[in-house]
Amino acid sequence: MDSTKKNRFFSITLKIITALFIIIIARLFFLMIVSSDKSKEYDDPNVASAVVRGNILDTNDKILAIEVPYYSCSLRVDKISNLEEIAQLISPYLDMEESEIVEIANRYQLQALIKDRIDDDKVEPLQNKIKELNLQNIGKVEKKEGRDYPYTFHAAQSIGFVGSDNEGLEGIEYTMNDYLSPSPQLNEEITYGDDVKLTLDMDIQYLVDLEVQNINRDFDPESIVGIVLDAKTGDILAMTSYPWYDLNSFKESSADEKQNKVISMLYEPGSVFKIFSLALLLDLDQADFETPFICDGTFSFNEDGKEITIKCTHEHGTVTPQLMLKYSCNGAISSWALQSDSDDYYEKLNQLGFNSKIDLPLNGVARSRIADPSTWSVRSKPTISFGQEMSTTAINLVSAATALANDGIILKPHIVKSIVDSDSNVVKEREIERSDPIFDVATADEVLEGMELATQEGGTATKTAIEGLRVGSKTGTAQLYNSETKSYEDGGVLASTLSIVPLEDPKYIIYFAAKAPTKGSIWGSNIAGPAVHGILEGLVSQNKLTIKKQ
Repeated sequence: MDSTKKNRFFSITLKIITALFIIIIARLFFLMIVSSDKSKEYDDPNVASAVVRGNILDTNDKILAIEVPYYSCSLRVDKISNLEEIAQLISPYLDMEESEIVEIANRYQLQALIKDRIDDDKVEPLQNKIKELNLQNIGKVEKKEGRDYPYTFHAAQSIGFVGSDNEGLEGIEYTMNDYLSPSPQLNEEITYGDDVKLTLDMDIQYLVDLEVQNINRDFDPESIVGIVLDAKTGDILAMTSYPWYDLNSFKESSADEKQNKVISMLYEPGSVFKIFSLALLLDLDQADFETPFICDGTFSFNEDGKEITIKCTHEHGTVTPQLMLKYSCNGAISSWALQSDSDDYYEKLNQLGFNSKIDLPLNGVARSRIADPSTWSVRSKPTISFGQEMSTTAINLVSAATALANDGIILKPHIVKSIVDSDSNVVKEREIERSDPIFDVATADEVLEGMELATQEGGTATKTAIEGLRVGSKTGTAQLYNSETKSYEDGGVLASTLSIVPLEDPKYIIYFAAKAPTKGSIWGSNIAGPAVHGILEGLVSQNKLTIKKQ
């Protein structure tokens, strides 16, 4: 290529590169202009500046938890030259000793929270004192949003509480937190959380808590649980776990007090369990119920050349299925259990929920457990029949009892009745959930009749009876296993009673259990039976049950 052609080629190439460069620059300039214009037109979204936590209510709209403002006091300790003097000035308004204020302040290098909640009537005087002494740079009284629990310890473990950031930490406050305190919403000045209405009836809750206090006073047990369930819906109307605590002072409570033992404490239920064993054995129809069982105080059977003996508390004589419940005969139920197929027996226990966890929106729900038949010893089946060699919870027991109250059909327990938004729209509502039939109507009726016999003369549950009211009850006094000594001899007892009322049309299922009573009595009939009686009297006085004239 000659020089002329080369120069021409380079000239054309340069022009093309220059043109491309100009196009790119122009494009970038255009994008900058457009982007700049768009940024000028962009508006920040209007996000709510605050979230007001929703209320927790009982079934009758009584407020169990509500958002309230409160005031805290903090000190800038790095700016204080004489801490003792400042402590002396503010202590009357905080209801604290000067030494306590100094001790707290000395834990921090910059800012110390001295008191989280100041009494309402002390807030303004403290603010005035800080202003009067020109202490604004070292003392701060700050407004915050928190919770108030008007019913203090009643249903404390169910309701739960929030932390310093107003986020749920326990109970319904924790599990329903996303409804109670949603994220700030767009195009709102304030975002309001949903109200959570529980199935709890605080009038019934009061009755239960009163009886728990009576049990504690008279028998001094390690712990007590009580629950009242609506037999028609599965709604939990009252649920208590003692020892309890004041939700407004939850920081002062222990881990044991915070534990909801109705749903979390696993134990061997004892003779209360006989109502379920009898129901499933009647339904399986594998045992000989036509031949009356003769109880002489013990029942012995041989297995692999070894004699096994089951003891009763008394000599019961001739025992039919219903009399077994009246007298609480270990021998009779053990004999019938041995006649059943182990796999069939186990399957019925599974259907009743005794190998599962009740689905509730509460933290700490434990799973009821019964070992697989392949692991059973020769004693297992008869022992399980009267509520040992298994572990369950109070909520599992009352859930299974709904099958007796509803012609063999289990109802799922509920504690949340509905969720309602700030415009009174129902966001979510509980539905009554029914299982397939576990056993037939005749079986349920026969067990209920046996439970009624237990409340009559000579029965174990006479202290639950009320004249003019058909009550069905089963008591239990279960030996507790001592894991340290690996023995039942020194493990104490669990004293309990489960009742269904009224038997002609069951409306309530009531259960009390006291673990390791230390005085007065050890028997479920003496400890939990009177508590059931007290609940029934209370329900009558509240016009929730009607006495029929004889």
